[in-house]
Amino acid sequence: YGATTEAYATGAAPFATPPLDPNAPPADGTGRKSRAGLWIALSIVGALLLIAAIVTVYAVVTARHWTKVDVPEKPETFHSEEYETGAYLVADDGVSPCYVDQDWTDCIAAMEAQYAGACAGVELVPTAADLCAQHRAEIDRMIAEDVDGTYVASLGDFGHLTRTPETATRQVSNDDYEPAVTHEAVCYLGFLGECE
Repeated sequence: YGATTEAYATGAAPFATPPLDPNAPPADGTGRKSRAGLWIALSIVGALLLIAAIVTVYAVVTARHWTKVDVPEKPETFHSEEYETGAYLVADDGVSPCYVDQDWTDCIAAMEAQYAGACAGVELVPTAADLCAQHRAEIDRMIAEDVDGTYVASLGDFGHLTRTPETATRQVSNDDYEPAVTHEAVCYLGFLGECE
C-alpha cells in the first residue's frame, strides 16, 4: 500500500484572523479622542446653562414692578343748578295799601296784613329783614297814634310787600367719574417685558 499524506483541522487555521471584539478599543486610538470631544461639548453646554441660570436669577431679583395705566381716569364733571336757599326776599312797591280819609284803624289793619303776608314766620335775607323792620316800626308808630275818630290824611311811602324765595346757583355732579384701568407690569433687565 502506498502511504498518503493528509491534513486535518484541529480547530482553527494557523493563520486565520481572530474575530473582532465589539467592546475592545480600536487599535488606532480614535475612541479616546471621541470621548474627549464629548466632555468638551458637555462642558460648554453646562457653562451656557450656568450662565443662563445666573442671568435669569439676576433678572428676577432686579426686576422692576410698576403700575401701567391701560385706560386713564375720567374726572368727574359738574353742571350748574339753581336752587332755593330757604330764605326770602321782600320788595315794597311803594303804593300804600291805605287811602285818604280811610279809618286809621283800618289802615293799620291793611299795613299789618302786608307785614304778616311777607315778613312773618320765615327766614329773610338781610335786606328783606331791614325792610320788614321798617314796616314794623311804622305800624307800631301808627298804633301808638290810634284814637277814635282818626282818619288817614295823607299816604306815606310804605307800600304793598311781595315775598319771593331767594335762589342761588350750585355745582352738581354728573356722577360720571370713572377710575383708571391699570395692571401691574414687570420689566426685566431694563428691556424685557413691559418697560416704560
